Amino acid sequence: MRKYDFFNPAIVVIAILAFLAMGYVGSFNYRFEDPLNANVIITIIFACIVFAIGYLIIKHKTDIEPAEIGFLSERLLLGLVIIALVLQTINMVMLGGIPLFNSELKASATTNIWRVAYPLFLITVNFLLAKYYDRKYLILVLLGAMVFGLNGYRTSVLGILGSSFITLYYLDKISKKFGIIFILIIIFGLMAVGYIASQSISGQHWTLNPLELIFYRAGFTLEVFEKIIPLAGTTHGKILSMIFSSGSPRTFIGEYVLHYNVCLTSTLFGPVMLDFGYAGLAVQMLFMGAFLGLVDKVKKGIGIGIYSIILTHTIIWIETGPTDIMIWFLYLIGLVYLAICIKKKKVKNRQNDSATD
Repeated sequence: MRKYDFFNPAIVVIAILAFLAMGYVGSFNYRFEDPLNANVIITIIFACIVFAIGYLIIKHKTDIEPAEIGFLSERLLLGLVIIALVLQTINMVMLGGIPLFNSELKASATTNIWRVAYPLFLITVNFLLAKYYDRKYLILVLLGAMVFGLNGYRTSVLGILGSSFITLYYLDKISKKFGIIFILIIIFGLMAVGYIASQSISGQHWTLNPLELIFYRAGFTLEVFEKIIPLAGTTHGKILSMIFSSGSPRTFIGEYVLHYNVCLTSTLFGPVMLDFGYAGLAVQMLFMGAFLGLVDKVKKGIGIGIYSIILTHTIIWIETGPTDIMIWFLYLIGLVYLAICIKKKKVKNRQNDSATD
């Protein structure tokens, strides 16, 4: 048994504070006249406290057990993983090139095919590892990271590699040497995709190296959030409605906050602050802390894969913001699995009560 659960939900708070520190450094070093103001720091610390409260309440008050899902055979999961890779390959063929090297293709790379292929691969490869671990399946993880990384988005690479790493961690399949190698692959993969994609943007000429670009992006994203705070609660739910209907929430945020047509990341806190102010931020962070705390309690079998996927994408949202309905679908899967676990727990309790009568 491990002495400390490194990937418990509290790591979200650590990741938020690390991102804030990187952005603060970035706000000094790149293009920003002033460092981030106190309102940004105080608001983010407030969000972390509310998240921690939600997690701790669930951790100490809830009794729930994992449940097995019988129909997910190894052959089925492996077949779905391969189908997802084929779909993404077809997607790039239909685009007519590799989006990573072409900013115009990247702008249209998240097609309906991709919206099916990415979550399908992400879910099934983690289920495959969690239920039927075999070292050869790590080849599929790396292949998936490369194929989806060619879309030009770092989040896909981090989603696949990060969630797989956490799944392997809970399966006790990560030695010290393997862990270091895997983390280096994640870091260099993210830096490479982010840097290559930035160099392919027409009309922009970047002089920052891959490491500097990470700090710059953190600083810029937090600068956007800084501009959102005075506008808190002024969009009255419009961004939320766009997430679950049509339109581009990130482009809307760019137009609303900076007044020009650009797709922006605005942190985990930006969209909900614009829509509902501090009250909305508190509700969101309380929900996320409690929800991750619940899923954390059912980390067994496919529950490991579900937790790994949701945790990884919550961490990704720290920069990008929860504006993609496809990722909320992953939360929905977690919700369905929790409902199954609760139902089986109730059945078990009834059986135990009958046996004691």
